[in-house]
Amino acid sequence: VECVQWTFDAAVTGDDSGELRHLAEFLANKQFDMVINLPMRGGGARRVSSFMTHGYRTRRLAVDYSIPLVTDVKCTKLLVEAMHRIGRAPPMKTHTDCMSSKTMVKMPGFIDVHVHLREPGATYKEDFSSGTAAALAGGVTLVCAMPNTNPAIVDRQSFQLFQDLAQKGARCDYALFVGASSTNFATISELAPQAAALKMYLNQTFTTLKLNDMLVWQKHLSHWPKRAPICVHAESESTAAIILMASLVDRPIHICHVARKEEILIIKAAKERGIKVTCEVCPHHLFLSTNDIDRIGRGKAEVRPVLCSPEDQQALWDNMDVIDVFATDHAPHSKEEKESDNPPPGFPGIETILPLLLNAVNEGRLSVEDLIAKFYKNPRKIFSLPEQPNTYVEVDFNEEWVIPECPSQSKARWTPFAGMRVKGRVHRVVLRGETAFVDGVVLVNPGYGQNVREWPLKKPTVAPSVEKINTSLDGLDLLSITKSLDTTRQAADYWDTDGHTNDSAANLADAQMRPYSPMPRTRCDSMSNYIKEAMAPGPGAVKEKIIAGKHVLSVDMFSKEHLNEIFNVATTMRGRVQKDRPLDDLLRGKVMASVFYEVSTRTCCSFAAAMQRLGGRVIYMDETSSSVKKGETLEDSIQVMSGYADVVVLRHPEPGAVARAAHHCRKPLINAGDGVGEHPTQALLDIFTIREEIGTVNGLTIAMVGDLKHGRTVHSLARLLTLYNVHLYYVCPDNLGMPKDVIQFVKSKGIQQWSCTALEEIIDKVDVLYMTRIQRERFASEEEYKASCGRLVLTPQIMTRAKRRMIVMHPLPRVFEISKEIDIDPRAAYFRQAEYGMYVRMALLAMVLGKC
Repeated sequence: VECVQWTFDAAVTGDDSGELRHLAEFLANKQFDMVINLPMRGGGARRVSSFMTHGYRTRRLAVDYSIPLVTDVKCTKLLVEAMHRIGRAPPMKTHTDCMSSKTMVKMPGFIDVHVHLREPGATYKEDFSSGTAAALAGGVTLVCAMPNTNPAIVDRQSFQLFQDLAQKGARCDYALFVGASSTNFATISELAPQAAALKMYLNQTFTTLKLNDMLVWQKHLSHWPKRAPICVHAESESTAAIILMASLVDRPIHICHVARKEEILIIKAAKERGIKVTCEVCPHHLFLSTNDIDRIGRGKAEVRPVLCSPEDQQALWDNMDVIDVFATDHAPHSKEEKESDNPPPGFPGIETILPLLLNAVNEGRLSVEDLIAKFYKNPRKIFSLPEQPNTYVEVDFNEEWVIPECPSQSKARWTPFAGMRVKGRVHRVVLRGETAFVDGVVLVNPGYGQNVREWPLKKPTVAPSVEKINTSLDGLDLLSITKSLDTTRQAADYWDTDGHTNDSAANLADAQMRPYSPMPRTRCDSMSNYIKEAMAPGPGAVKEKIIAGKHVLSVDMFSKEHLNEIFNVATTMRGRVQKDRPLDDLLRGKVMASVFYEVSTRTCCSFAAAMQRLGGRVIYMDETSSSVKKGETLEDSIQVMSGYADVVVLRHPEPGAVARAAHHCRKPLINAGDGVGEHPTQALLDIFTIREEIGTVNGLTIAMVGDLKHGRTVHSLARLLTLYNVHLYYVCPDNLGMPKDVIQFVKSKGIQQWSCTALEEIIDKVDVLYMTRIQRERFASEEEYKASCGRLVLTPQIMTRAKRRMIVMHPLPRVFEISKEIDIDPRAAYFRQAEYGMYVRMALLAMVLGKC
């Protein structure tokens, strides 16, 4: 037993005996194997002020330094008794950050083909921003918006307005319907290539587009292209009538929100006779019935189609194999309208559909395969929707919770499912490589969503398998939990594999050429040439190799899509290297010239390692052992080296020298740092590090610390971060501030930025602390250098005030700005950051040389 001084703010002074030591020092140096700290009864553990108690701070330090912590008195008694019985200390798994009973499952981003976003005309009910935020919260990454707005979407002018509003407001991807009116049957078809589908309203609902004349039905069915979908709001007798009429003109038809027993049986019979019909069902018809009206309230329970009897509800479950699609018919109205004397029909539902379906899976009423097929695969096939790259949803299948009265995102502020206990919850949504939603918080801004009908053309492919996630500090390890779903069929196979459909409708999906995502998704493969195959274009598409054959001189050349593609390749290469799978035939026969006029460890060696791991070779040149000592100019040296190599990597101490050299280089030239100018590949690996360590870049607060005047790494990083939604702090001495041109550039992109001179001012606010050294070689005199040193040093004491979920980065080398004690802190990411650099540079070399 050793006596420890329980103090945090400063070590005890005047104690020369060494018997009392600072508790934070023990924890920082991991001299404890375990911490047991039991909150005292009546000790303020339930008060806000308890966050300042010594007990809380002890527990916080133990967690921050990854020291096993016990806080429960019963667990402590069991532990002590166990230690007494075994007569020794228990074996500790100190490498394990935490153990959890959660079962996190990675699923594809789901598609809701039936939503009403109320814009234009009724934005107090909903708009593109709030409705798509609700979609992300519900695990939906692509929505199809209905046309019954004000004005209704029935011609090119109103459709253009619809597109403009969606482009400004949507947070998730989308496609837009057009509406069938009694007069537009001859003209609306010109919008078919741009529209999600044509919507026909045959029964009374919340719209001005109801079609009463069956002759008008026939004209729309005949004029609208057969290769484009038609969706109909049809109830009871109208269902049979429209199916018959569609069969007479030999075109597919999609029936919306089937609710009654007779409707599902009519559709079943039609499918058995080879009629090309598909249908959808809504969660409120699967999980609610007339028995729930009193609980919901008569006004609030108004919906079209109406809530039906338990017998109708059961008929839907009994004929689940007939149902093709799950869709919400998300139709929000304000709470005041729903409680009025004349309540409009409609339910909000997009935030709750996935939890309800997950609960049905847990109850055994649905299989995971049913969920994937009807909420992802079939919507894509029927509507010819593209695959969204790097898009997925993480759900916790085991979390039990009660749906609240007021879901967090939709403007409706109510739900008919309030009070229902469900098992299964959306944890995280990643959309096109960006974390869009995490634990109740939407992270992407309005306008991030894209119109998928504007993506380049390609036939759609089908779904990925469902994957189980084992969470750890190092990221997500994906393991299969179900039999892999079929990933080889083309869109037309949808009509072949369903016993209630027929072959003739395959012509619709097969002939329809619809958009695909601009960036193909990569998958792991055991073949060494996998990357070339994964990045290859699909049938009928031309794959743009975004940086093939180009110089990489500045971060300004990159867009968000470029970064996503580079990071996709880097992630794949990282996985293959870590699994010891060879990549040495990708650049076999290629030569890289490494030309460094300044000393370098990480940049030079990581580029060399990257090239060699890909099967290429490296030749070297520096100013100390080359003809530079004889007076050869940079331009002449580059001319010569580009004749020997396929790609040149250049570092030079003079700003702008790399750009000048590029004019004389016949091969792709990569900037490895030009004095105090830019270091684009360092910025790429820095953002890759943040994504790998934290999971997202959007929404983070990032502090850059040190010599910001001369630090080319922070110049490039600040410019590249403007592609994301971040907040920036600059922490530096007054004479070493960020250059004005960088500050102005960042400001022009709408990014908030602040400056200060002390780490203590910002340490508790930041998610990423980017430390840099004071660069001795950039100062005119030793005295000037020494005057700037020693002001910004990261110590364990300062780190005790930092967030538990944050990281410390450094481009290295470090001198004195980070204490060596920080190295054992799991938040210290700078050595992992250096390793990530090799994977990013592997990706960059492969892409510049046209192999990806």
